Amino acid sequence: MKTKLKETSKKYAKQFKKNNMKKLKVTMMTLMMCFVTITLFAQKDSVYVIKSSDEMSGKTYIYGSKNLVITNDTKEKGFIVDTYIDDNLSLRMITVVMVGIGNCNENDEIIILFENGEKITKKSWKSWNCDGEAYFNITELEMEMLRTLPMAKIRMTNGISYDSYTGDVIVKDKRYFMQLLYALDNKLILENKN
Repeated sequence: MKTKLKETSKKYAKQFKKNNMKKLKVTMMTLMMCFVTITLFAQKDSVYVIKSSDEMSGKTYIYGSKNLVITNDTKEKGFIVDTYIDDNLSLRMITVVMVGIGNCNENDEIIILFENGEKITKKSWKSWNCDGEAYFNITELEMEMLRTLPMAKIRMTNGISYDSYTGDVIVKDKRYFMQLLYALDNKLILENKN
């Protein structure tokens, strides 16, 4: 009788320990996800997604919380990198506005150099314009690079004049696309109604 009671007691103790370990794992994972979310939105240099709805026009806009700005010291030459995010929360293209890199432009080129030496080189599909605008579609492979690799430098080359500017990505912006794509992948969106 004592042996049977001892075995039953051990069995229940083992089951109790197993159930508590599962609960502990779930609790730890929940706490980790909360910490990541809080950290993402708390950091001033983090990039997150904003969904803005205009009640008057009925339009919704989805965009990153900040742009990536690459300029020289005098801010007379450089470019602003932005993104186009569709209603399905997918990054559809990278947009760039150049300043001081030629006048009118077409067939512009962007080269993104990552810290590990890998690169993305793209030609703009935006037609001739004098606004400094260039648009670049991104493949799944390139998206994965942006999602996982910190950037080192970016070069923009004007496709007409061949003027170019290469800028180092400052430390706080090296993970720009990594943070933006993490927010999109995990649907971490700040809603803003106008």
